[in-house]
Amino acid sequence: MYGKKLDDRDLEKPLAAHSKKCREPPPAHEFSYRWFRGPPVEPCAFEGCPRRTSFSPHDWSMHALGGTGCSLQCVSTQSSLFKCTFCNSSCFVSAWKTQYTVAKDRGSRSGTPVHRRAASFGTDDDKSTDGSVASFRRNPYSDDGSAHSNPGTPRANSGGYNNLYGDGEQKEEWLEISRDQLYIPNGEDCGRKLKLEAAAYSSETGELLMLRVVKTDIVLARAPDPIKRSLVTAKTTGAAGGARFRIATYNVLAEIYATQQQYPYCDFWALSWDYRFQNILREIMDASPDVVCLQEVQADHYENHLYAAMSEHGYEGVYKQKTRQSMGLAGKVDGCALFWRRTKFVLIESYSIEFNELAQRQATQVMGLNPRSDDGVSFLNRLSKDNIAQLVVLELAQPSMRSSRDQINQICIANTHLYSNKDFPDVKLWQTWQLLQELETFVLARGTQLPLMICGDFNSTPDTAVYDLLSRQTVHPGHPDVNVNTDDSIPNILPDAMNITHSFQLGSAYQTVMGDEPKVTNFTTNFKGVLDYIWYSAQNLRPLSAAPIPDEAILTRNGEALPSTEFSSD
Repeated sequence: MYGKKLDDRDLEKPLAAHSKKCREPPPAHEFSYRWFRGPPVEPCAFEGCPRRTSFSPHDWSMHALGGTGCSLQCVSTQSSLFKCTFCNSSCFVSAWKTQYTVAKDRGSRSGTPVHRRAASFGTDDDKSTDGSVASFRRNPYSDDGSAHSNPGTPRANSGGYNNLYGDGEQKEEWLEISRDQLYIPNGEDCGRKLKLEAAAYSSETGELLMLRVVKTDIVLARAPDPIKRSLVTAKTTGAAGGARFRIATYNVLAEIYATQQQYPYCDFWALSWDYRFQNILREIMDASPDVVCLQEVQADHYENHLYAAMSEHGYEGVYKQKTRQSMGLAGKVDGCALFWRRTKFVLIESYSIEFNELAQRQATQVMGLNPRSDDGVSFLNRLSKDNIAQLVVLELAQPSMRSSRDQINQICIANTHLYSNKDFPDVKLWQTWQLLQELETFVLARGTQLPLMICGDFNSTPDTAVYDLLSRQTVHPGHPDVNVNTDDSIPNILPDAMNITHSFQLGSAYQTVMGDEPKVTNFTTNFKGVLDYIWYSAQNLRPLSAAPIPDEAILTRNGEALPSTEFSSD
């Protein structure tokens, strides 16, 4: 169930027409809660409908329902399906093939035919008017309750399925299951509705001050476990020496970006963080990595959900949010999080890189610009995109993990998320170049034998200058990303292409193991391609295996694109 917590800004907004505001503060009061479980629900009259027996989120998405999210009711009074309700048009068409005409009962005053109806959630007590077709957007978790002025006559909410099918099921028994403020549904609740009675009583007299009753929609089961992604072993010869570890990188799609406007093909309940977080966490745990690099981690989610969950699974971590201020409320800004398994590694050093700060340093110390001049302001505006990077040095936790002939027991890992706008390839290249410059200074100061891995969302496909710089140590002077058309409004932020270099010998883990980069790491209706990479220093690290990205048939089996009910990030 969903609610909204008011903040000080809400008090300044005008009240809605149906809202009332107490002129005086409410008297001292206490709350009581009662949760009830309803009878089983049959949401579709078609006997072959999977939703009659399955309450998996995959079977209840817009994609599974044909994209309409509409329920249909038969209104033909001479049909054997009269008043039967179907979850979508496909089920209605399939059931219509089995219907038959029912003769009228001559003894009936109303002229309504007497016929046997197929099993349906709609009953004779249905409140829906004959001849109407109900339409709705499905929410498998809850509907907001309706407030009523008379606390003595609470009424259930009439949204969602209640509005579609009526409240005939209320005649059956509702079983009380909890009196706690918070109730977490379990397997026994699947396929049923839940009802909450919340009452406020005066602390002094015990008088009932207010009572509200809210009824949820049908409770769905948790999403099935993620698909198993078997590792593909690299085609190399010879035994691998030294310690082994597994690393994963994942852009988890921050809640502030997971909107219906951006992903209209995904159900709004499948976009909610409460739903997606559990799927993402299970997917990470199923991969069983020793190091996890995450991008688009919302600050409040790291504090309230992610760190505790990862810690419970044996990980320690660090977090760095983007440079910009939060989007409205505290914590509503994303960043990067880096975790490592406690039994595998211990943290030796941890740093963060702010590209805004590097831009300021570049403008003043390298180019000699006054940050308040027109040129300085234009330069900084072009580069100040709030992106950041993380940098840690990890050491093997136990000496027994180290190879007797290889004394390397530390590794440097960088995690970053570059600027996303496709119209700023020069900014992405500049950020990559600056990151490599910072890493060169850092790694070389600790000896040339320190292994390096760079993970993250680079928002750059393999045909970009960013990929060329990482993989080839340089960029071609004629590359389009180096020659962005500049004018008075777009300053030239890049040095000569011959100076955009680095000294690392980097390899892409997927390209090395699989022979090529994956077809996609980002799969939406607007873009399908590779943006995420795992880079390693080839002189002292060797990738042994990689988990292939699922193909398009698997990615689209429960949704048009990502995110979907199965894959909770894009």
